[in-house]
Amino acid sequence: MLKRLSAQAGTLLIGAIAVVFIAASLTALDLGTPRRMGPGAFPLIAGGILVILAVIALVGDIKAGAEHMKADWRSVVPVALAVAGFALVTQRFGVLPGAGVCVLIASFAVGALSPLRRAGLVAGAVFGIWLVFIVGLRLPLEAFRGF
Repeated sequence: MLKRLSAQAGTLLIGAIAVVFIAASLTALDLGTPRRMGPGAFPLIAGGILVILAVIALVGDIKAGAEHMKADWRSVVPVALAVAGFALVTQRFGVLPGAGVCVLIASFAVGALSPLRRAGLVAGAVFGIWLVFIVGLRLPLEAFRGF
């Protein structure tokens, strides 16, 4: 039973984190109205979607009899470092440099990418983030800070 449960540990962790996001948005942030959403609306919606997806994945894994798999540390470590890099760089230099560092570090989880493809991936992601969040949604994000 414990070995079976460990196969779903990642799914359970994602579901638990989503529940924390939902609880925090309901207790600490203003949800706003459907026409004028507040800062708590996005974490609430994203958390709800993640909970639904985690339940679907958990049910699917249990039905399929998923077994415990070892973690692929060559993928886990770059992704964890990418999140930390985003947090550290964004605070000091702004959201676009933070996103660039995040994508660059996370790209090492993919495997062998040429430096040109890696640079293209970073540039495309940063451009997409700028286009969607700063231009399209007009979120009050500091694109660059400290320059």
